[in-house]
Amino acid sequence: MEEKQFHNQVYWITFLFSLLVVWVHSFNAELYLGAMQAAAGVKRLEWILGEGLGQISVPGFFMVSSYLFYRRFNWSRLLPKWKSRIRSILVPYLIWNFLYYAGYVTATRIPAISGLIGKPPVPVTIMQSVDALVNYAYNPVFWYLYQLILLIALAPVVYPVMKRTLTGAAALGVIAFALWHGWDFPHLNMDALFYTCGAAYISLHRDGWGRFAESLPPRGGRRVLCWGAAVLLLALVLFLSRPMAPLYARPLSAVLKRIWGVCAVWFLLSGLPLPMARDWMKHNFFLYAIHFAWVRLFNKAGAILLPPVPASALSMFLLMPLFMVIISSLLRKCLQSVVPGVYRVLSGNR
Repeated sequence: MEEKQFHNQVYWITFLFSLLVVWVHSFNAELYLGAMQAAAGVKRLEWILGEGLGQISVPGFFMVSSYLFYRRFNWSRLLPKWKSRIRSILVPYLIWNFLYYAGYVTATRIPAISGLIGKPPVPVTIMQSVDALVNYAYNPVFWYLYQLILLIALAPVVYPVMKRTLTGAAALGVIAFALWHGWDFPHLNMDALFYTCGAAYISLHRDGWGRFAESLPPRGGRRVLCWGAAVLLLALVLFLSRPMAPLYARPLSAVLKRIWGVCAVWFLLSGLPLPMARDWMKHNFFLYAIHFAWVRLFNKAGAILLPPVPASALSMFLLMPLFMVIISSLLRKCLQSVVPGVYRVLSGNR
């Protein structure tokens, strides 16, 4: 795969994952329908996209981010990579957390808006401010960036382990065992570590056995065989996840299925003649940063303005990614034209 094609595919897959993230946070059956029997049917339909498919989105972000971080990585690139991630992740993380906190402090004190938010006045204290900035207290979707920052800081540990075939495989086995038991670190999620290390392992061996990640998929009968093998692998995971089986009700089961989903999307895109990603598809960090508050606002406004019928809830749910792409694009263009420096900081220099 040529370099240009590789980066274009990265834009496409991260854009698709961004749309799935919006669906994950767009559930609205109870908001529109309350305890009506119809709400259960709407929930089931929304679950297909929001939970069934949407749950591969954040694992996909972890894996793409890790793959890019460790692509052509060596010790001389550690400090430049860290400096780059400070600008693109850490600084925006702190600024967005502050903006969400300031927004909640302000909005919960405005009677016309506080009813939509449904929160009491947010206190303004030093401890509350620190909690908001460091622990994303008012920006819950940034748990992903919190984990990502920790994982980037662990690069001096991840790299020497994963660059060797045997030690990398052994480490992944240990993490998988921990996931099977449901163990976790105090601040670092074990599944996030597994996604990151798995992608790093492939990336660090991209010139050897890991080259399949950037190669074009085979054609004809070989492609059918590859997809057949992938389906059999998924069937094995599902078989081992049935009641009383080794993976039943184990976190490892969900993690393996999500990794399978991420890889399936990547290889599916590899076999398609993708057009060049449009500019509005390349600003996924900004979309991710703003979508949560806007999704809640759109759903709550829709619940007030639209009739309480299943069609209202489902329409808003299905159209929410489109609404968020439009809102994100309008805000981005406005900021880029009025205060371009501010947008660069908010978007992590993307």
